[in-house]
Amino acid sequence: MAHIYHQTQYRPPGVWQQAYSGQVPSGGPVLGGNDTNGEALYVGRAVQEGDTIPGKVVPSHGVCYVAYGGAEHGHRDYQVLTNPSGSNLVWVPAANGEIPLGALQGGQQSDGQKLFIGRAYHSGSMVLGKVHPGHNTLYVSYDGQEVPIHNYEVLVCRDVCH
Repeated sequence: MAHIYHQTQYRPPGVWQQAYSGQVPSGGPVLGGNDTNGEALYVGRAVQEGDTIPGKVVPSHGVCYVAYGGAEHGHRDYQVLTNPSGSNLVWVPAANGEIPLGALQGGQQSDGQKLFIGRAYHSGSMVLGKVHPGHNTLYVSYDGQEVPIHNYEVLVCRDVCH
């Protein structure tokens, strides 16, 4: 007797949308934190030296900031993570390079190493950055610098189909 399987429709846990100069697209941009002044920070990514790096979109600054090479780099040409299908995205505590099951890959280095979307509190702000499993840390950009943080949260999808 043949088995009948019901198909489920795959939906991506997020969609990266191109944006420029502080734009945040409609369609469910993923909120990642808040700046010290209370401004919303969105999950973004930009290309720096051939690496696609997760970071923070600060609309009032007109850029997506990424941490790279010990410094903070602002990009006016970037992508914003959106969640148009309403996937169950949650922030899961992790530390020292841990990557929880279901973590969203936010980018990768030119050598192929995967980078994940992370966040942590730093100097009164919930800031976003890249979790680099090979370095056992989250790197965030803050006040012109790349800051390593060992206790952080990772953006995870709890479901991928409907």
